[in-house]
Amino acid sequence: MYRELPVDFSFTTAEREALIKRLEGIRISPYKAYTSFRHELRMLVANDPNLIRLRDFMESRRRGSAYEKPFVFLENCPIDSVLPEFSNENPVAEKHQSKKTFVAEAFLQLYAEVAGEHPISYLNVNDGDVFQDIFPKENLKATQSQKALGPIFFHKDLANHYVRPDLVNILGLRSSEENEIFTTFVSSHDILKSLSASTLSALREPWFYTPYDDLTVMTGNVKLGKAPDHAVLTRDVDFRFFENRTEGLNDAARQAVTEVKAALHAKKRRVLMRPGDFVSISNNLSLHGKEIGRIRDEVAQRLRWSIKTVNVYSIAPHLPHVVPGSDYLING
Repeated sequence: MYRELPVDFSFTTAEREALIKRLEGIRISPYKAYTSFRHELRMLVANDPNLIRLRDFMESRRRGSAYEKPFVFLENCPIDSVLPEFSNENPVAEKHQSKKTFVAEAFLQLYAEVAGEHPISYLNVNDGDVFQDIFPKENLKATQSQKALGPIFFHKDLANHYVRPDLVNILGLRSSEENEIFTTFVSSHDILKSLSASTLSALREPWFYTPYDDLTVMTGNVKLGKAPDHAVLTRDVDFRFFENRTEGLNDAARQAVTEVKAALHAKKRRVLMRPGDFVSISNNLSLHGKEIGRIRDEVAQRLRWSIKTVNVYSIAPHLPHVVPGSDYLING
């Protein structure tokens, strides 16, 4: 089975079951009262013995290089014992109505607390929900968004937004091993080592254009206008690219885009996400996507479900863009 990322940490069965029991005790909905949910989670797990090994692992992780290892892969993570099923017509609204436990959401928040990360949300994405679903939606199934039914090309989340997350954290909830639906990963480290000097030089110039992502534009709570032209490579290792959406604005830039796309697929790694699999992605040091192979169960494809947060290391640099009265909701 496709698990081309190494597993960095695995919860024991005893740890997972104890955490599920603890987290099922949180009855505050993160979709109605996120700050209260966050506060209760912090109180509930402040000294939980089932997190000792995770805390030790994260402490050792901080001593490593995120550039050389931009992915953290955990398995056997706590998720809800009962997961509601909903349709592809309006799955977010149906989730709000039918999901009565919040173990998956609590784990994503818990991981952020242990890792020293700050989850954020956007007015233009699911009306500001911190916890977002990777789940097909009928009227967005052909887009390049978390609501897509088909493939999602290599990208970083919100590649050309004025508040770009540092981390994207994904937790698998429902999948079928009958279907070859892979989450794909490629590190900036691996891409940059394989590019020519002329391409690297071109990528540092503001010769590229990437439109705002589909969800940001299509929901339209805040009108953003045209995204600015940009360099693909900044700060030496920060890679800003969306496959088949980022375009070069001159011949050198177009040639660079062609070389980058070839490198992405030469260096990619794939994971068929199982329930309880979790990946933390360094958003500015890598690209990720979704690749579709053979589909044997189309019903299961439409019910495949992961949940995610987008996080920053600190909210302080982004406070000019935060909705007044909030410490997490971005006005855009």
